[in-house]
Amino acid sequence: MRKVYLLALGCPKNLVDSEILSSLLSQNGLELVDRPEQADVFIVTTCAFIRPAVEESIEAILELAQLKKRHNRLIVAGCLVERYKNELPSLMPEVDSWIGFKALSQLPQWIKNDTFPTLVLTGSEWEQRDYLSRVPSHPFSAYLKIAEGCSNHCSFCTIPFIRGKLRSRPLEEILEEAQRLVQMGVKELILVAQETTAYGIDLYGRPLLNELLFELDKIGAQWVRVLYAHPKRILSLIDAYSKCKSLVPYLDVPIQHVDDEVLKAMNRGMGGQELKDNLLTFRRELPHVKLRSTVMVGFPCETKMAFQRLTSFLEQIRFDHLGVFKYYAEEGTKAYEWGDPISDEEKEERYRAVMDLQYQIVKEKYQTLINTRHEVFIDRFEEGYKGVGRTSWQAPEIDGEVFIVEGEANLGEIVPVKIVDAYDYDLMGACDRKLK
Repeated sequence: MRKVYLLALGCPKNLVDSEILSSLLSQNGLELVDRPEQADVFIVTTCAFIRPAVEESIEAILELAQLKKRHNRLIVAGCLVERYKNELPSLMPEVDSWIGFKALSQLPQWIKNDTFPTLVLTGSEWEQRDYLSRVPSHPFSAYLKIAEGCSNHCSFCTIPFIRGKLRSRPLEEILEEAQRLVQMGVKELILVAQETTAYGIDLYGRPLLNELLFELDKIGAQWVRVLYAHPKRILSLIDAYSKCKSLVPYLDVPIQHVDDEVLKAMNRGMGGQELKDNLLTFRRELPHVKLRSTVMVGFPCETKMAFQRLTSFLEQIRFDHLGVFKYYAEEGTKAYEWGDPISDEEKEERYRAVMDLQYQIVKEKYQTLINTRHEVFIDRFEEGYKGVGRTSWQAPEIDGEVFIVEGEANLGEIVPVKIVDAYDYDLMGACDRKLK
Protein backbone atom coordinates (compact mmCIF):
# COMPACT_ATOMS: atom_id res chain seq x y z
CA MET A 1 0.00 0.00 0.00
CA ARG A 2 1.38 3.37 -1.02
CA LYS A 3 1.81 5.86 1.81
CA VAL A 4 0.99 9.50 1.10
CA TYR A 5 2.02 12.65 2.92
CA LEU A 6 -0.28 15.59 2.12
CA LEU A 7 0.76 19.16 2.98
CA ALA A 8 -2.04 21.73 2.60
CA LEU A 9 -0.99 25.37 2.26
CA GLY A 10 -3.05 28.51 1.79
CA CYS A 11 -6.58 29.63 2.51
CA PRO A 12 -9.63 27.81 3.94
CA LYS A 13 -10.92 27.22 0.39
CA ASN A 14 -7.72 25.34 -0.36
CA LEU A 15 -8.14 23.42 2.89
CA VAL A 16 -11.55 22.19 1.71
CA ASP A 17 -9.93 20.92 -1.50
CA SER A 18 -7.26 19.14 0.54
CA GLU A 19 -9.86 17.55 2.82
CA ILE A 20 -11.75 16.22 -0.19
CA LEU A 21 -8.51 14.94 -1.71
CA SER A 22 -7.60 13.21 1.57
CA SER A 23 -10.91 11.35 1.59
CA LEU A 24 -10.49 10.28 -2.05
CA LEU A 25 -6.96 9.05 -1.36
CA SER A 26 -8.25 6.87 1.48
CA GLN A 27 -11.11 5.57 -0.65
CA ASN A 28 -8.56 4.44 -3.23
CA GLY A 29 -6.69 2.34 -0.70
CA LEU A 30 -3.85 4.80 -0.08
CA GLU A 31 -2.57 5.35 3.44
CA LEU A 32 -2.21 8.93 4.68
CA VAL A 33 0.74 9.48 7.02
CA ASP A 34 1.62 12.36 9.34
CA ARG A 35 5.31 12.75 8.48
CA PRO A 36 7.02 12.92 5.09
CA GLU A 37 9.70 10.47 6.24
CA GLN A 38 6.99 7.79 6.36
CA ALA A 39 5.71 8.42 2.83
CA ASP A 40 6.26 7.11 -0.68
CA VAL A 41 4.40 10.03 -2.24
CA PHE A 42 4.52 13.70 -1.24
CA ILE A 43 1.67 16.03 -2.23
CA VAL A 44 1.73 19.78 -1.70
CA THR A 45 -1.49 21.70 -2.36
CA THR A 46 -0.26 25.23 -2.91
CA CYS A 47 -1.28 28.87 -2.66
CA ALA A 48 -0.15 31.60 -5.07
CA PHE A 49 -2.36 34.57 -4.23
CA ILE A 50 0.48 36.95 -3.32
CA ARG A 51 4.26 36.83 -3.31
CA PRO A 52 4.70 35.57 0.28
CA ALA A 53 2.30 32.69 -0.45
CA VAL A 54 4.28 31.80 -3.59
CA GLU A 55 7.52 31.89 -1.60
CA GLU A 56 6.04 29.69 1.14
CA SER A 57 4.86 27.16 -1.45
CA ILE A 58 8.23 27.01 -3.22
CA GLU A 59 10.07 26.67 0.09
CA ALA A 60 7.84 23.74 1.10
CA ILE A 61 8.40 22.04 -2.28
CA LEU A 62 12.17 22.37 -2.00
CA GLU A 63 12.17 21.01 1.56
CA LEU A 64 10.26 17.91 0.45
CA ALA A 65 12.50 17.54 -2.60
CA GLN A 66 15.47 17.18 -0.25
CA LEU A 67 13.76 14.20 1.39
CA LYS A 68 13.16 12.41 -1.91
CA LYS A 69 14.72 9.06 -2.47
CA ARG A 70 14.70 7.00 -5.63
CA HIS A 71 11.30 5.47 -4.94
CA ASN A 72 9.60 8.67 -3.76
CA ARG A 73 7.34 10.84 -5.90
CA LEU A 74 6.73 14.56 -5.39
CA ILE A 75 3.44 16.04 -6.63
CA VAL A 76 2.59 19.74 -6.58
CA ALA A 77 -1.06 20.75 -6.97
CA GLY A 78 -3.32 23.77 -6.83
CA CYS A 79 -2.98 27.48 -7.39
CA LEU A 80 0.81 27.67 -7.87
CA VAL A 81 0.48 25.25 -10.78
CA GLU A 82 -2.32 27.26 -12.38
CA ARG A 83 -0.41 30.51 -12.09
CA TYR A 84 3.05 29.35 -13.22
CA LYS A 85 2.26 26.37 -15.41
CA ASN A 86 4.56 27.54 -18.19
CA GLU A 87 7.62 28.14 -16.02
CA LEU A 88 7.75 25.73 -13.10
CA PRO A 89 8.08 22.29 -14.76
CA SER A 90 11.40 23.26 -16.34
CA LEU A 91 12.63 25.23 -13.32
CA MET A 92 11.97 22.46 -10.78
CA PRO A 93 12.73 19.06 -12.37
CA GLU A 94 12.68 17.40 -8.94
CA VAL A 95 8.87 17.59 -9.05
CA ASP A 96 7.33 14.53 -10.73
CA SER A 97 3.84 15.90 -11.40
CA TRP A 98 2.20 19.32 -11.61
CA ILE A 99 -1.57 19.05 -11.13
CA GLY A 100 -4.06 21.88 -11.61
CA PHE A 101 -7.08 22.09 -9.32
CA LYS A 102 -9.45 20.82 -12.05
CA ALA A 103 -7.49 17.59 -12.23
CA LEU A 104 -7.36 16.91 -8.48
CA SER A 105 -10.18 14.37 -8.62
CA GLN A 106 -8.05 12.14 -10.89
CA LEU A 107 -4.96 12.26 -8.68
CA PRO A 108 -5.78 9.33 -6.33
CA GLN A 109 -6.22 6.97 -9.29
CA TRP A 110 -2.93 8.08 -10.83
CA ILE A 111 -1.10 7.41 -7.58
CA LYS A 112 -2.84 4.06 -7.14
CA ASN A 113 -1.87 3.03 -10.67
CA ASP A 114 1.69 4.36 -10.28
CA THR A 115 1.12 6.89 -13.06
CA PHE A 116 2.60 10.36 -12.67
CA PRO A 117 1.82 12.72 -15.56
CA THR A 118 4.14 15.72 -15.84
CA LEU A 119 1.49 18.43 -16.14
CA VAL A 120 -2.31 18.17 -16.12
CA LEU A 121 -4.63 21.19 -15.94
CA THR A 122 -7.88 19.87 -17.39
CA GLY A 123 -10.59 17.75 -15.87
CA SER A 124 -13.85 18.10 -13.99
CA GLU A 125 -14.18 20.02 -10.75
CA TRP A 126 -15.36 18.36 -7.56
CA GLU A 127 -18.72 16.62 -7.82
CA GLN A 128 -21.30 16.65 -5.06
CA ARG A 129 -20.33 13.13 -3.99
CA ASP A 130 -16.77 14.40 -3.44
CA TYR A 131 -17.98 17.15 -1.10
CA LEU A 132 -20.14 14.63 0.75
CA SER A 133 -17.21 12.27 1.22
CA ARG A 134 -14.94 14.80 2.89
CA VAL A 135 -13.92 14.54 6.53
CA PRO A 136 -13.13 17.98 8.02
CA SER A 137 -9.74 18.51 9.65
CA HIS A 138 -11.45 19.63 12.85
CA PRO A 139 -14.19 17.29 14.13
CA PHE A 140 -16.46 20.09 15.35
CA SER A 141 -15.77 23.05 13.02
CA ALA A 142 -15.82 22.95 9.22
CA TYR A 143 -15.49 25.32 6.30
CA LEU A 144 -18.37 25.18 3.83
CA LYS A 145 -17.31 26.29 0.34
CA ILE A 146 -20.32 27.83 -1.40
CA ALA A 147 -18.67 29.04 -4.61
CA GLU A 148 -15.46 28.92 -6.59
CA GLY A 149 -13.67 31.64 -8.56
CA CYS A 150 -14.42 35.35 -8.77
CA SER A 151 -15.70 37.74 -11.43
CA ASN A 152 -14.83 41.04 -9.73
CA HIS A 153 -11.39 41.54 -11.37
CA CYS A 154 -9.89 43.77 -8.70
CA SER A 155 -6.77 45.23 -10.32
CA PHE A 156 -4.38 43.78 -7.72
CA CYS A 157 -5.87 40.29 -7.52
CA THR A 158 -4.64 37.08 -9.15
CA ILE A 159 -7.70 34.96 -8.31
CA PRO A 160 -9.68 35.35 -11.59
CA PHE A 161 -6.86 34.01 -13.75
CA ILE A 162 -5.92 31.32 -11.21
CA ARG A 163 -9.38 30.10 -10.20
CA GLY A 164 -11.55 31.48 -13.01
CA LYS A 165 -14.86 33.31 -12.90
CA LEU A 166 -17.54 32.90 -10.24
CA ARG A 167 -19.12 29.44 -10.12
CA SER A 168 -21.70 29.06 -7.37
CA ARG A 169 -22.71 25.65 -6.06
CA PRO A 170 -26.44 24.88 -6.25
CA LEU A 171 -28.19 25.83 -3.03
CA GLU A 172 -29.60 22.35 -2.50
CA GLU A 173 -26.10 20.81 -2.76
CA ILE A 174 -24.71 23.20 -0.14
CA LEU A 175 -27.60 22.38 2.19
CA GLU A 176 -27.08 18.65 1.68
CA GLU A 177 -23.40 18.94 2.57
CA ALA A 178 -24.19 21.17 5.57
CA GLN A 179 -26.72 18.62 6.83
CA ARG A 180 -24.20 15.83 6.52
CA LEU A 181 -21.53 17.81 8.39
CA VAL A 182 -23.95 18.50 11.24
CA GLN A 183 -24.87 14.81 11.36
CA MET A 184 -21.12 14.06 11.69
CA GLY A 185 -21.00 16.24 14.80
CA VAL A 186 -19.88 19.57 13.32
CA LYS A 187 -21.19 22.46 15.42
CA GLU A 188 -19.73 25.41 13.50
CA LEU A 189 -20.12 25.97 9.75
CA ILE A 190 -17.90 28.67 8.25
CA LEU A 191 -19.03 29.88 4.83
CA VAL A 192 -16.20 30.62 2.39
CA ALA A 193 -15.80 31.63 -1.25
CA GLN A 194 -13.65 34.20 -2.99
CA GLU A 195 -16.58 36.55 -2.29
CA THR A 196 -19.47 35.03 -0.36
CA THR A 197 -21.87 37.92 -1.02
CA ALA A 198 -21.67 37.24 -4.77
CA TYR A 199 -23.06 33.75 -4.18
CA GLY A 200 -25.83 32.88 -6.61
CA ILE A 201 -25.38 35.65 -9.18
CA ASP A 202 -24.21 33.25 -11.89
CA LEU A 203 -26.77 30.53 -11.12
CA TYR A 204 -29.84 32.48 -10.05
CA GLY A 205 -29.31 35.92 -11.58
CA ARG A 206 -29.00 37.67 -8.22
CA PRO A 207 -27.06 37.39 -4.95
CA LEU A 208 -28.61 34.66 -2.82
CA LEU A 209 -26.48 34.57 0.33
CA ASN A 210 -29.24 36.01 2.51
CA GLU A 211 -31.63 33.24 1.44
CA LEU A 212 -28.93 30.61 1.90
CA LEU A 213 -28.37 31.77 5.48
CA PHE A 214 -32.07 31.38 6.28
CA GLU A 215 -31.99 27.82 4.92
CA LEU A 216 -28.83 26.97 6.83
CA ASP A 217 -30.50 28.25 9.99
CA LYS A 218 -32.82 25.22 9.76
CA ILE A 219 -29.99 22.68 9.50
CA GLY A 220 -29.13 22.42 13.18
CA ALA A 221 -25.61 23.88 13.35
CA GLN A 222 -25.04 25.83 16.54
CA TRP A 223 -22.88 28.46 14.83
CA VAL A 224 -22.86 29.68 11.22
CA ARG A 225 -20.13 32.17 10.29
CA VAL A 226 -19.63 34.25 7.12
CA LEU A 227 -16.21 35.18 5.72
CA TYR A 228 -15.18 37.33 2.72
CA ALA A 229 -18.23 39.59 2.25
CA HIS A 230 -17.91 42.52 -0.18
CA PRO A 231 -18.86 45.87 1.41
CA LYS A 232 -21.08 46.82 -1.54
CA ARG A 233 -23.45 43.91 -0.73
CA ILE A 234 -23.49 43.70 3.07
CA LEU A 235 -26.76 45.62 3.56
CA SER A 236 -28.60 42.73 1.91
CA LEU A 237 -27.57 40.58 4.89
CA ILE A 238 -29.23 42.69 7.58
CA ASP A 239 -32.41 40.62 7.48
CA ALA A 240 -30.58 37.33 8.03
CA TYR A 241 -28.37 38.77 10.76
CA SER A 242 -31.48 40.07 12.52
CA LYS A 243 -33.40 36.79 12.45
CA CYS A 244 -31.16 33.71 12.02
CA LYS A 245 -30.45 32.22 15.44
CA SER A 246 -27.43 30.19 14.34
CA LEU A 247 -25.73 33.12 12.57
CA VAL A 248 -22.98 34.34 14.87
CA PRO A 249 -22.59 38.11 15.46
CA TYR A 250 -19.53 38.37 13.22
CA LEU A 251 -18.95 39.44 9.63
CA ASP A 252 -15.71 39.52 7.67
CA VAL A 253 -15.79 42.48 5.24
CA PRO A 254 -12.47 43.14 3.44
CA ILE A 255 -12.56 46.82 2.42
CA GLN A 256 -8.95 47.11 1.10
CA HIS A 257 -9.09 50.91 1.25
CA VAL A 258 -11.39 53.91 1.64
CA ASP A 259 -9.81 56.58 -0.57
CA ASP A 260 -11.79 57.23 -3.79
CA GLU A 261 -8.83 57.24 -6.15
CA VAL A 262 -7.32 54.13 -4.65
CA LEU A 263 -10.64 52.26 -4.72
CA LYS A 264 -11.18 53.28 -8.35
CA ALA A 265 -7.70 52.10 -9.33
CA MET A 266 -8.29 48.86 -7.42
CA ASN A 267 -11.56 48.39 -9.38
CA ARG A 268 -13.45 47.73 -6.16
CA GLY A 269 -16.80 48.73 -7.65
CA MET A 270 -17.66 51.45 -5.14
CA GLY A 271 -16.41 54.77 -3.83
CA GLY A 272 -15.29 55.70 -0.37
CA GLN A 273 -18.53 57.36 0.69
CA GLU A 274 -20.68 54.40 -0.30
CA LEU A 275 -18.30 52.08 1.51
CA LYS A 276 -18.46 54.20 4.67
CA ASP A 277 -22.23 54.52 4.48
CA ASN A 278 -22.72 50.78 4.09
CA LEU A 279 -20.49 49.93 7.04
CA LEU A 280 -21.98 52.59 9.30
CA THR A 281 -25.52 51.59 8.34
CA PHE A 282 -24.78 47.92 8.98
CA ARG A 283 -23.28 48.74 12.36
CA ARG A 284 -26.15 51.05 13.28
CA GLU A 285 -28.73 48.37 12.41
CA LEU A 286 -26.74 45.56 14.04
CA PRO A 287 -24.57 47.08 16.77
CA HIS A 288 -23.96 43.67 18.36
CA VAL A 289 -22.25 42.24 15.25
CA LYS A 290 -18.45 42.34 15.38
CA LEU A 291 -16.75 43.39 12.14
CA ARG A 292 -13.47 42.09 10.76
CA SER A 293 -11.80 43.67 7.76
CA THR A 294 -8.66 43.69 5.65
CA VAL A 295 -6.82 46.68 4.23
CA MET A 296 -3.93 47.04 1.82
CA VAL A 297 -1.19 49.64 2.17
CA GLY A 298 1.32 50.76 -0.45
CA PHE A 299 -0.91 50.44 -3.53
CA PRO A 300 0.71 52.33 -6.47
CA CYS A 301 -1.55 55.41 -6.25
CA GLU A 302 -1.81 55.52 -2.46
CA THR A 303 -0.55 59.01 -1.65
CA LYS A 304 0.25 60.12 1.88
CA MET A 305 -3.10 61.91 1.94
CA ALA A 306 -4.90 58.74 0.80
CA PHE A 307 -3.18 56.78 3.54
CA GLN A 308 -4.24 59.42 6.06
CA ARG A 309 -7.85 59.04 4.92
CA LEU A 310 -7.55 55.31 5.50
CA THR A 311 -6.20 55.63 9.04
CA SER A 312 -8.77 58.32 9.89
CA PHE A 313 -11.56 56.01 8.82
CA LEU A 314 -10.09 53.10 10.78
CA GLU A 315 -10.10 55.33 13.86
CA GLN A 316 -13.75 56.16 13.16
CA ILE A 317 -15.12 52.68 12.39
CA ARG A 318 -12.93 50.84 14.95
CA PHE A 319 -13.05 47.36 13.45
CA ASP A 320 -13.10 44.57 16.02
CA HIS A 321 -10.51 42.63 14.00
CA LEU A 322 -8.28 43.86 11.19
CA GLY A 323 -5.75 42.28 8.85
CA VAL A 324 -3.17 44.42 7.02
CA PHE A 325 -1.33 43.52 3.82
CA LYS A 326 1.47 45.31 2.04
CA TYR A 327 0.93 45.65 -1.70
CA TYR A 328 2.86 43.31 -3.98
CA ALA A 329 3.01 43.89 -7.72
CA GLU A 330 1.67 40.59 -9.03
CA GLU A 331 2.37 39.56 -12.62
CA GLY A 332 -0.77 39.20 -14.71
CA THR A 333 -2.80 41.77 -12.80
CA LYS A 334 -3.81 45.19 -14.14
CA ALA A 335 -1.97 46.96 -11.32
CA TYR A 336 1.29 45.25 -12.33
CA GLU A 337 1.41 47.56 -15.35
CA TRP A 338 1.73 50.57 -13.04
CA GLY A 339 4.93 49.37 -11.42
CA ASP A 340 5.63 49.48 -7.71
CA PRO A 341 6.50 53.11 -6.96
CA ILE A 342 6.15 53.06 -3.18
CA SER A 343 9.33 51.88 -1.47
CA ASP A 344 9.45 48.83 0.78
CA GLU A 345 10.47 51.12 3.64
CA GLU A 346 7.40 53.32 3.16
CA LYS A 347 5.13 50.29 2.91
CA GLU A 348 6.57 48.91 6.13
CA GLU A 349 6.06 52.26 7.86
CA ARG A 350 2.42 52.42 6.77
CA TYR A 351 1.87 48.77 7.67
CA ARG A 352 3.29 49.35 11.14
CA ALA A 353 1.19 52.49 11.62
CA VAL A 354 -2.04 50.62 10.88
CA MET A 355 -1.03 47.68 13.05
CA ASP A 356 -0.19 49.98 15.96
CA LEU A 357 -3.49 51.81 15.56
CA GLN A 358 -5.47 48.58 15.50
CA TYR A 359 -3.58 47.23 18.50
CA GLN A 360 -4.71 50.24 20.54
CA ILE A 361 -8.29 49.82 19.35
CA VAL A 362 -8.35 46.15 20.31
CA LYS A 363 -6.67 46.87 23.63
CA GLU A 364 -9.38 49.39 24.52
CA LYS A 365 -12.19 47.11 23.34
CA TYR A 366 -10.81 44.12 25.25
CA GLN A 367 -10.58 46.05 28.51
CA THR A 368 -14.35 46.54 28.37
CA LEU A 369 -14.79 42.75 28.11
CA ILE A 370 -13.22 41.94 31.47
CA ASN A 371 -15.85 40.52 33.86
CA THR A 372 -18.30 39.98 30.99
CA ARG A 373 -19.59 36.54 30.06
CA HIS A 374 -19.51 34.83 26.66
CA GLU A 375 -20.01 31.43 25.07
CA VAL A 376 -16.69 29.94 23.99
CA PHE A 377 -16.13 27.14 21.47
CA ILE A 378 -13.33 24.89 22.75
CA ASP A 379 -10.99 24.28 19.78
CA ARG A 380 -7.96 22.64 21.29
CA PHE A 381 -5.89 22.03 24.40
CA GLU A 382 -2.55 23.53 25.31
CA GLU A 383 -0.25 22.79 28.22
CA GLY A 384 -0.88 25.10 31.14
CA TYR A 385 -4.52 25.81 30.27
CA LYS A 386 -7.84 24.07 30.78
CA GLY A 387 -8.69 24.61 27.13
CA VAL A 388 -8.28 27.08 24.27
CA GLY A 389 -11.26 28.35 22.35
CA ARG A 390 -13.02 31.18 20.58
CA THR A 391 -15.99 33.40 21.23
CA SER A 392 -18.66 33.63 18.54
CA TRP A 393 -16.91 36.73 17.23
CA GLN A 394 -13.51 35.09 16.75
CA ALA A 395 -12.88 33.06 13.61
CA PRO A 396 -10.27 30.26 13.63
CA GLU A 397 -6.69 31.07 12.64
CA ILE A 398 -7.23 34.76 11.89
CA ASP A 399 -8.57 36.23 15.15
CA GLY A 400 -7.51 35.93 18.78
CA GLU A 401 -8.39 33.11 21.16
CA VAL A 402 -9.69 32.62 24.68
CA PHE A 403 -7.36 30.72 27.02
CA ILE A 404 -9.27 28.98 29.80
CA VAL A 405 -7.39 29.37 33.09
CA GLU A 406 -10.06 27.98 35.44
CA GLY A 407 -12.79 25.36 35.21
CA GLU A 408 -13.14 22.33 32.98
CA ALA A 409 -14.12 22.03 29.32
CA ASN A 410 -14.17 19.36 26.63
CA LEU A 411 -13.07 19.59 22.99
CA GLY A 412 -15.91 20.79 20.77
CA GLU A 413 -18.04 22.09 23.62
CA ILE A 414 -19.52 25.57 23.59
CA VAL A 415 -19.24 26.62 27.22
CA PRO A 416 -20.00 29.74 29.29
CA VAL A 417 -16.85 31.68 30.14
CA LYS A 418 -16.19 34.76 32.22
CA ILE A 419 -13.41 36.94 30.78
CA VAL A 420 -10.87 37.63 33.53
CA ASP A 421 -8.02 39.29 31.63
CA ALA A 422 -6.80 40.38 28.18
CA TYR A 423 -3.37 39.98 26.64
CA ASP A 424 -2.56 41.48 23.22
CA TYR A 425 -5.17 39.95 20.88
CA ASP A 426 -6.11 37.09 23.21
CA LEU A 427 -8.40 36.80 26.21
CA MET A 428 -8.16 34.83 29.44
CA GLY A 429 -11.31 33.25 30.84
CA ALA A 430 -12.80 31.10 33.56
CA CYS A 431 -15.24 28.40 32.54
CA ASP A 432 -18.28 28.37 34.80
CA ARG A 433 -21.13 26.12 33.75
CA LYS A 434 -23.38 27.79 36.32
CA LEU A 435 -23.42 30.81 34.01
CA LYS A 436 -25.67 29.07 31.52
